[in-house]
Amino acid sequence: MCQKSSNKDYLIEVFNHAGIKATEKRVTIFQGLMMAEQALSPYELAQYCKEHLELTLPAVSIYRILDLLVAADLVHKLDTVNKYICCSHIDCHKPHPHNQFLICSVCQKVDEVHMSSQLMAQLSQQIQACGYQLNSPQFEFQGVCSSCQAQADDFSVELGT
Repeated sequence: MCQKSSNKDYLIEVFNHAGIKATEKRVTIFQGLMMAEQALSPYELAQYCKEHLELTLPAVSIYRILDLLVAADLVHKLDTVNKYICCSHIDCHKPHPHNQFLICSVCQKVDEVHMSSQLMAQLSQQIQACGYQLNSPQFEFQGVCSSCQAQADDFSVELGT
């Protein structure tokens, strides 16, 4: 997995490579999403940026910026939870079309995991055999991350169950 940094100079370089004009608001919104380290709705992102980055923007502006970042493959929209997360491969500068997202239903942590081309081909064949055409190749799975599982186990031990 590629490394990512929330350093503004680095983010401006990422924007330039993606062909996006690196305005202060765009970079700050992206930086806020990276720093939050969890999926956020546009409203949650607005609050996070206000509290941590001293940027106040209406949600409609954040929606527009997020749409631009999604189109540039720098951010992913998680449809099942209606939230956004930074792509974990932003500095790889390579296409990565087959991803799945593992979403913790407790803490909202999201892990982006690459799916093999072979697996995607098998799934595509099954989907087409049923007469469907995918609108999006993105897969989202909800579960409980290992940290939240450990906390639940610790809580169970404390209760004696």
